[in-house]
Amino acid sequence: MPDIGNYSEITTLVLREGGKYFALLLMAVLAIRLWRRWSRTTTADKLTSGLLAGAATAAAAAIGYFSMGQSLGKLYSYYGMEAFHAGRLSQAFFLFSMSAKFWNSPDALGQQGVCLLLSGNAGEGLHLLDEAKARRRDTGTPFEDFYEGLYYFTGGKTAQSIPLLTVAGAEPAYRWDVIKLFAVMELEANQTAEAETLMKPFLAADVTESDQAYIIASLRLAEGRTNEARAVLDKFPSGDLTPMWKTRFEKLQARMRN
Repeated sequence: MPDIGNYSEITTLVLREGGKYFALLLMAVLAIRLWRRWSRTTTADKLTSGLLAGAATAAAAAIGYFSMGQSLGKLYSYYGMEAFHAGRLSQAFFLFSMSAKFWNSPDALGQQGVCLLLSGNAGEGLHLLDEAKARRRDTGTPFEDFYEGLYYFTGGKTAQSIPLLTVAGAEPAYRWDVIKLFAVMELEANQTAEAETLMKPFLAADVTESDQAYIIASLRLAEGRTNEARAVLDKFPSGDLTPMWKTRFEKLQARMRN
């Protein structure tokens, strides 16, 4: 099935970029026509014609400068996101930094902040995220909100993570991950029924991710189906788990042995 959301986003981007460079083309054509007119005018009208042609040229140059900067910023941001989702944080940070050099947008700052946050430089990362939000009147992007919320969740600061994850969960790209995190919070608060309610639409789905495996195994164990819970966890070797999930898997496996 086609990704309609992604298609709409790409279409909007193409239209905006096309409109921007069409305006640049019009202004450049106008400047050329005005300079040609200036070359044919009499001495009396030359100053006025020259001023008009110069103004049009300056406007075309300004539009070109800002258009190129913005386009290059978006291009570096795009490749930065590709590197980020591939797990190459240092490369992603470099590309986001290049994006900010060409177009110092709040998004570029926030993207750098997320990279620093996940790389262990939490102080500088949170500073950049706060700066990005301040430039948008205290609003973050779903990308920023999700990973800042995940950072607080990983650090055990559930109360701080919930508002950020709730906002991020309204974005389809993050909804599934947010549901799983909320289910984990419910399980760790001994609210098994609430966790099962959150996961109910997905209980029959194939278990393909470690966080999903932890939730399903926890629910199976709560139902007394220990062998099924163990089989789910066994699909994910300890060496393939991140520290956050490795610790949780070990605690769940210890409960199974008791």
